[in-house]
This record gives sequence, structure tokens and C-alpha cells, in this order.
Amino acid sequence: MRNKELPRRRDKEQKEISKKAPLPYRIIAWACLIMILFGLGYYGSGLMLKIFGKKLYVPGEIVVEKNEEGFKTERQVAEIKLFLPENGTLGVATYRLVPSIPEENIVASLEQWISLMRSKGLIEGNSRILHVFRNGEIMYLNMSAPFYSSLQKLNKDEALLFMTALLRTIIENFDPIKEVKFLVEGKDVTVTAPVDLSVSWRLAPRS
Repeated sequence: MRNKELPRRRDKEQKEISKKAPLPYRIIAWACLIMILFGLGYYGSGLMLKIFGKKLYVPGEIVVEKNEEGFKTERQVAEIKLFLPENGTLGVATYRLVPSIPEENIVASLEQWISLMRSKGLIEGNSRILHVFRNGEIMYLNMSAPFYSSLQKLNKDEALLFMTALLRTIIENFDPIKEVKFLVEGKDVTVTAPVDLSVSWRLAPRS
């Protein structure tokens, strides 16, 4: 019985093999499928950029300067407003920069803000910006741990003013950012007092 079954199994395998399309046709079919998938991916990425990829806008002005040889040169200079706590309210300092890569503009402005906050004794000396990146209207701000320990030394009202100063510095200077999500050393923040930093922050609507 076993010897009679073997030829039948081989015949079945041969029939299954003969049903497959010739190799050149299969190569062409796979190439067409890859091209279709590539086209869909290209179209989808373009659509996502239109929806979420609005460029950061930094308002600025053209400044004419003279170099050492006496020739005039033009360059764009942006004036950034840095909001700082002052006697229970917010004061404003200005910082001028030459716009470059959007994320670098944000980092440069926040480093200046941190320097001014440090001079007021509101931020520890080793607080640093580790990374900044954006997804649509949300900005992710990755800070070192001392930044958050500085915030925890404040009472609730002081901490809220601290956060308002930081948010206004970011949101009012860098359109279209509307929301900030905080990270510590690349991880989600678990600090919930004196203010809850485990959630993303927006500015309250103006009345």
C-alpha cells in the first residue's frame, strides 16, 4: 500500500508546482506591487506633511549692517520675547537671534531664558535642554532632572507663574506651537506637585 501511495503524492506535488506562474511573470508582478506601495507611501507622506508639517514661523526684520570693508550686508534678525516672573506677575526681556533651523531657534531662545531664570535664583545651575522636537502643534521638551527639581522647590503659585512664563516664551514666539509636552532625561515626567507635569500644557484662553 505504501509503494502505491508514493507516486500519487509525487503527481500531486507536480500539479501544484505547475499551477505557479513562470518566474519572469512573478518578478514583474512583485515589481508592480512594490511600485504601487511606494506610490501610496509617497502620497501618504505628502498628505501628512500638509496636515501636520506646518513650518515654524519666527517673525523678524531685515537689518542692514556694514562690514569691516564698509560694504553693506543684509540679514534677517528675529526678536524673541522672553517672559520672566517678576513680583508675582510677568515681565518681558528681548533676545535677538538670526533665524536658522527651527529647533535650533527654540533651543537658543530657551537657553537664554534659562540663563535669565538662573540669575533670578529660580533654576538650578546644571539645568539643561537635552532635546527639542515637534509634532504638528505639539512641542516635546526634554530637560535634565535638575530643571524639575528646581520647579519642585517653588510653591504652587510660584510654579504656575514659572510655567506660564515658559509657555508664553515658547508659544508666543514659535507659531504654530500650541502645546508643550515635558520629558525628563528622555522619559515621561511623573512630577505632579506643585504642578502636574505628567500631562501636556497649553496656555489658558484669553478672555
